[in-house]
Order: sequence, then structure tokens, then C-alpha cells
Amino acid sequence: MTPAILFLIRSDPTSTHRSIEGLRIALSFLASWESAHVILVNHAVALLSKDIDDMCDSDTLEKLLPTFKDMETPFYVEKEASRQIDFDPGFSIHPISHAQISDMIAHTSYSMVF
Repeated sequence: MTPAILFLIRSDPTSTHRSIEGLRIALSFLASWESAHVILVNHAVALLSKDIDDMCDSDTLEKLLPTFKDMETPFYVEKEASRQIDFDPGFSIHPISHAQISDMIAHTSYSMVF
């Protein structure tokens, strides 16, 4: 089995830089690991919205997001939280349930939470 790493990002990007830092770290792993997944829950789903001006570290986010688009990174987003977000259509977004999130966490080798 290929080792997999999962990034669960749940921090509110309008009140802390933590979620954007999680994306930055995830990007470095996505470039070097065979299997890496990014899950966004709660307010963190806003990281992929069309309007990122209210984010704590929007300058860094503006630099990171084009790379995720170029890599066609699949983002798994909490289904309930994603209903209120106007997502940027350039991202590969996959809404998933809490049960699916739990299953992904259970079947990963390593996980990081931000």
C-alpha cells in the first residue's frame, strides 16, 4: 500500500492564518508524495471561494491558489459547509459527507490538521 497523507483544514481563514499555512504545507507534499489529499471543513471551505479579500493572509493565498489550479488538485469539501460558498470554478471540488471524511481519515497513513 502506498503511504498516503491527508490534510484536514478546518480553521477559519478570516480569523487566523492557520488554514492558509496548512494549504502551503499541503502544496509541498502534493508535489512530492504519490498520494496526498486535502479536505476542507467548516469555514475553511471559503479558501476556494471567488472572494478571498477578507482572509487573514490573502496575499499568500493569492500566490498559492494558481498552483493548485495548475496541478488540478482535487479538494474534498464538507458537503454541509460548501452549500453557502460561491466557489471559484477553476478548482476541482468534491463535496463529501461526514461519513466519507471519517473513512478517508481512517484509511490514510498520515494526517495533519490545521
